Amino acid sequence: MKKTLQRTLLVLTNIVLINISFGQNQPKIKSYTQVDFEKNKISDDIYSFWYSNRSNWFSESKDSLKESHFVDDRNYKGIINYGVTFRSKTFKNFHFLEHLSKCFFKVEITKCAYNPNDSIADIEGFVSGNDDWGNNTFIKTKKVKTYVEIFLGEKTDTIRICYLGKIVNKDSVEVKFRNKEVNEYTVLDTFPSFYFKKYSYQRILKADRQPFKISGKVTKNTLLAFGSSYSEIFDLGSMIYNPEKNKGNKIRQRENFDCIPIISVNKLVADIEKEKTQKQEINYYTYTQAAENLILSRQFAKAKEQYNLLAEKYPTLFARDIHNAVRCAILSRDIKNAFWWSEKLALKGIELPYFNSKIFVGMRKNPEWKSFSIKYDSICKLAKSNWNLKLKKDVNDLLNEDQADYGLANRKSHKALYETTERLTSKLVDLLKTEGFPSEEKIGSHVERDTILISFPAFNVLLLHAAQQQPENLAVLNELLNKSSDALEYDLKRSGNKGNQLDSCFRIYKGNLYSYKSCGRNDLQVRKISFKFNNPIGFIMDYGNFAVEAHDSENQKEVDDYYSQNYNLIMKLTDDWEFYEK
Repeated sequence: MKKTLQRTLLVLTNIVLINISFGQNQPKIKSYTQVDFEKNKISDDIYSFWYSNRSNWFSESKDSLKESHFVDDRNYKGIINYGVTFRSKTFKNFHFLEHLSKCFFKVEITKCAYNPNDSIADIEGFVSGNDDWGNNTFIKTKKVKTYVEIFLGEKTDTIRICYLGKIVNKDSVEVKFRNKEVNEYTVLDTFPSFYFKKYSYQRILKADRQPFKISGKVTKNTLLAFGSSYSEIFDLGSMIYNPEKNKGNKIRQRENFDCIPIISVNKLVADIEKEKTQKQEINYYTYTQAAENLILSRQFAKAKEQYNLLAEKYPTLFARDIHNAVRCAILSRDIKNAFWWSEKLALKGIELPYFNSKIFVGMRKNPEWKSFSIKYDSICKLAKSNWNLKLKKDVNDLLNEDQADYGLANRKSHKALYETTERLTSKLVDLLKTEGFPSEEKIGSHVERDTILISFPAFNVLLLHAAQQQPENLAVLNELLNKSSDALEYDLKRSGNKGNQLDSCFRIYKGNLYSYKSCGRNDLQVRKISFKFNNPIGFIMDYGNFAVEAHDSENQKEVDDYYSQNYNLIMKLTDDWEFYEK
């Protein structure tokens, strides 16, 4: 009996020891934090996300691929830059504008538990995403529900084709690629990409802080990828199996819904920034921009000095800059300099009643006024005697012919307007070739109601219509205008004929100034725009780049909601909603 008891005790002891041994060798569950994921993030500005049924941001795919792809499209140039051209078939104004921005996910990891026994990772958290990537900010469309696709698996590398797609109505717009006919499957480019063959998957709504939960096997090559137009990708394989690989990576902080522009009005933003960083040549506008920025700050004496430097460098000045320089001299109480600048206006054919403005009261009371006015009048008459009267008459005739068809009271059809501009542009080109550009020195500056200087004469509308209608000889006209601009006969830079208002982050709607939410801060631009509505001295300024939204839409609530969702209200500018028509 005693022997039996001893054997039983021995067996029980062995069982306990074996169980304890197994418990000591069992791997523990590993946990990973947000910091671990951020250290192992693959750069979030490399890959875009192309859905399984799409070839890029705007066209259906010709390929039979059923998988969604993460595409490295950093070398995408923009449709216009690939050599695609557009021309209206209906004679209506048509300009193709591409404006792309890339936004970023905000992925919050609240739980990541990895079990070494089966290599399964359970991951939970939240995803916030912006719907505005790739949006053309000037076309208002209804919001469509979009989703975030989440993959956990190993990637397979491949190539994706970027097709032209159906981007316009070809019944009304002619589209060519390198002067050849195109279809929706015309190839623009190819990009490296990858997709997942075997993976765990979840799809969630793209919105603010949507919860997600995904679980799957992790190998040394496993990625966790979030995709919906843009992407967020984490190298889980390295995080778990090779933690030292990305240990030194810096964590890049981004604001929620942060966006960066990629293409702005058909031009790569990277190229724009590169141009800015290059050494800029000092030219005429270097001084005028500096002076106007000082005027914004009410530093009139310093602005006057910038205009004085301008006059030293350039013998011929535009009337608008002389107009501003006189005011800066008066406001800085330099009457002698004010008389000196005022005399230059006589060379533009501006007559003495111009000085009836309130700003000149002090000058008119000055003892020097009498001798100044006599000299001024003689200079003005001499300048007028040297005008090219034929050029002045011919330009006015072209303007009258233009307005006979474009005038609101008797506006012709789109086809007739195109034909008018085609005809008048040919005449204008011939006139510029024979007589030169109708500069202020050749035909004088334009003044209304005696005291109001108009920075651009009425014939500027001929150039604007040519830019809008794009007649056959537009390239010839532009070449002539560029030469006139280089000679400081034509103020091309400030002409407003480039149509770059559509490139602006700023809108004026119902008298309020708005800024598009994906744009950064631009305090100088805000000051320029607001100065337009608080300019009692009558400076002629570059008021910055903005567009005005008509307030008489049939669906005002829809427009109001659009502004509320997509724009930040900056300030109230005016109670006069129709200021732009005056």
